[in-house]
Amino acid sequence: MKRFILALMISLFGCGIANNAKPEGAFQYYEYRSTTMREYPREYYRLENTAEQGLTLTWSKSNSPYTVIRVPAAAAEQVRSLINEYKLYRLKDSYRPPFDVKDGIMWHVYFKFDKGGVSCSADNAWPPEALLNGIKAVNAYCNSLIEASCPEDIIEVRDNH
Repeated sequence: MKRFILALMISLFGCGIANNAKPEGAFQYYEYRSTTMREYPREYYRLENTAEQGLTLTWSKSNSPYTVIRVPAAAAEQVRSLINEYKLYRLKDSYRPPFDVKDGIMWHVYFKFDKGGVSCSADNAWPPEALLNGIKAVNAYCNSLIEASCPEDIIEVRDNH
């Protein structure tokens, strides 16, 4: 009977517990994308650590081409710090609006470390304000990396279609 209750509790609450754990290990990536019916992407950031190129940031805004830039290695730890400060590991898998909306903003946030990560998406719905402020803080940091970059940091520019 105890095993049955334990199995039932894990099946009911297991996903929520995993999402509430701080991710551990080396940083792999952070990705945010928002789109509307007119803008694809409206806003896009992917900070990624790869063996070939090191730490890069791919970004696009308001239908612009995707631009890939080199960024300082310290950026990964800054993003980890913001994720932990705002407890973004507490994001739910998805958020739903209180009523059906046919147009608006679709978005997702993904981040991954060696041991843990988050996959969250929504359509016309937002997480609680504290978590939304955390997403905005990470995105603002990505913007600061873009603003601090110079033409020599550009690795690639590619069409977004």
